[in-house]
Amino acid sequence: MSFLSNLFWGVRVLLALFGAACVALVVAIAQPVHAPPTLASLYKGATSIDQAGLPELSRFQARDRTWLAYRLYPAKGGAQDRLAILAHGSSGSSEEMNAAAHVLAEAGVNAVSMDVRGHGASGSRGDIGYIGQLDDDLADLVAELRKSYPAAKLTLIGHSAGGGYALRIAAGPVGALFDHFVLLAPYLGYTAPTNRPSEGPGRWAEPDLPRIAAIAALEQIGVDWPQTLPVIAFANAPNARSVTPRYSFRLLANYGPPRDWKGAIEATKDRVEIIAGANDELMDADGYKNAIAPLGMRVTILPDVDHIGVVYQPEALKAIVATFGE
Repeated sequence: MSFLSNLFWGVRVLLALFGAACVALVVAIAQPVHAPPTLASLYKGATSIDQAGLPELSRFQARDRTWLAYRLYPAKGGAQDRLAILAHGSSGSSEEMNAAAHVLAEAGVNAVSMDVRGHGASGSRGDIGYIGQLDDDLADLVAELRKSYPAAKLTLIGHSAGGGYALRIAAGPVGALFDHFVLLAPYLGYTAPTNRPSEGPGRWAEPDLPRIAAIAALEQIGVDWPQTLPVIAFANAPNARSVTPRYSFRLLANYGPPRDWKGAIEATKDRVEIIAGANDELMDADGYKNAIAPLGMRVTILPDVDHIGVVYQPEALKAIVATFGE
C-alpha cells in the first residue's frame, strides 16, 4: 500500500504541475500586447535629432552567421586611438545616435552606432535567438572593429535601456573589453529609484505583466518557446520610422539593466559615469543625484535637457565629448 500511495501521490503532483503549466501557457498567449498612447514629447524629441550626414549601414557577421548592422563615423583627422560604440534606447535604432556620433567624430573619437539585434536592420525586429545573444553580438562587434582599431581605447555609450544594458555589460565578462562606459539617462530597472511613475507624461511602455510572469514560470519547467512572444509595447507614433514597436520576452530580458543595479554600480563605478537631463520625463534626475552619486559614481545633470535631448541637444553633446577628456 505504501508503494501505491507514493505512486498515486506522484501522479497527482505531476498532474498538478501539468495543470499549472497549461494555465500558465493560456495566460501567456491569451491576450495581445497593446501599446500605450503616443508619448508626444519623445516623438518630438526623436524627430528633432539631426539626420544630416547619416552614414550608410555597414555590416558584420555574428557568430550565428547573422549579418548585423551599424554605422561608422571615422574620427576627424584619421585618429585611431579612441573608439566609442553607441547603443540606442528601447525601440530605437542607430539613427537615434547620429548627432552624438558625429560630434564624437569631430572631436577625434571614432564612433560606431549599432542597430542592436532585434532593431533596425539587425536580425528579426523585436526578437533575438536567446537571452544573452546581445552580449555575444557585442563581443563579436568588438572583435570585428579591432581589425581596424587594434590599439584604440574603447568606450561603450548607451542611452535609456541602452544605458542599462551598458551597465550590465560593464559588470559582466564582456565588460573587460572596454575601458570606459557612459550611461545617458539610463534605465536601471523597474524598481530603481531613478524611474518616474510610468503613467501620464511618463508612460513610455506597456508591459504585459501576467504574460511575463507566465513565461517565466514556464521557463522553470523547461518550456522556453513562449519567450518568442511579445511582452511589452512602446508608445511610438503610428508614423514613426525605424522603430521596434514591441519586444519579445527574451529581448526584454537581454536589452536592459542588471538585476542588481546597485551592486553593478559599486563594482564598476571607477569606469562608469552618468549624464542625464533635469527635465527628463521618464527618469528622475534627483534619483540619480541622491541614489547613484553617493555610491561614488560621477553623475552630471544638465539643466533644460529632457530624455531624448540627452542624445542631441548642444549641452548634452558637449558633456558627452567631455567624458573623453583632452
